[in-house]
Amino acid sequence: MNSLFMFRRTVSLYQNLYKTSSSLSPREIYSRMKKLIDSKEYKKTLDFFDQQSHSCTDFEINLALKACISLNEYQRGMNIRKKLSQNSLNNPYIQTTLIQFYSESFISSITQLLLDVR
Repeated sequence: MNSLFMFRRTVSLYQNLYKTSSSLSPREIYSRMKKLIDSKEYKKTLDFFDQQSHSCTDFEINLALKACISLNEYQRGMNIRKKLSQNSLNNPYIQTTLIQFYSESFISSITQLLLDVR
């Protein structure tokens, strides 16, 4: 009886894990990413985005880019940018975040160059 209980518990946990990681609605994805951003858990935000990127909308992409800015993850941000559709690139919110992303990346590069010269 104990092993049957353990088996059912394991199956239940697996089903819950699978359900939460693969079948979230865009609203649930956005909500979870927003909570992570608000609590300044940028690394977790990007990890979650990577898991859910196949079903993300421009809202979630925008949050992922903001997390990249906060973490100075410019290469990761460029990888996200390369995957954007033309419609996403025309989204004013994405455009604004990309301008901020490029500005932060440029400032970081210039700062590093100045430090290297000294």
